[in-house]
Amino acid sequence: MKNFCRTAPMIACAALGGLAWLAAASVAAADDESRRILSFSDMLKLTQPTEDQLEAAKEATRKYKDINVALADGFVPGSPDVPGEGFHYLNPARPVDCTFDPAHPEVLLYAFLPGQTQLRLVALEYLIPFACTPEGKNGPPPEGFAGGLDVWGNDEPVPFWNLNVWLYFKNPDGLFGGLNPRVP
Repeated sequence: MKNFCRTAPMIACAALGGLAWLAAASVAAADDESRRILSFSDMLKLTQPTEDQLEAAKEATRKYKDINVALADGFVPGSPDVPGEGFHYLNPARPVDCTFDPAHPEVLLYAFLPGQTQLRLVALEYLIPFACTPEGKNGPPPEGFAGGLDVWGNDEPVPFWNLNVWLYFKNPDGLFGGLNPRVP
């Protein structure tokens, strides 16, 4: 009986620890697959117009979670695997112009994630040519999502402002972070 009294709390602690680990793992997996785009902290920062634009973007691109649908719609590989972003798929029929439309990203980002054998849609990328902004690459970035939280980059080897939006794979650097450290 003495041995049982000593080992029962240890077994209970181990079981509770295992359950806590399983719960944390399922929450982490649900984070990337949940219907919600935004975490609680994101919601505190984003305006309703921004949330509406993000919902429109996700609604319009959800079908591209299946890469075969993207290919059938004219998207083609446009880059090798870029660490922190993945493979860039672009649609030559979609012009890269001066118009920002959340529902029509110029690029879809796919990646092979650890333990997966198929490409997974992880983010959307928007492009605006430097020529569309008054001072080009050296001036302020173009208007994008409502509010000021989107982070446009101008360091691409092409003459475009670029904006990544991590709608399909959480980025610890934020929804509008340039690179995602979770993407190999």
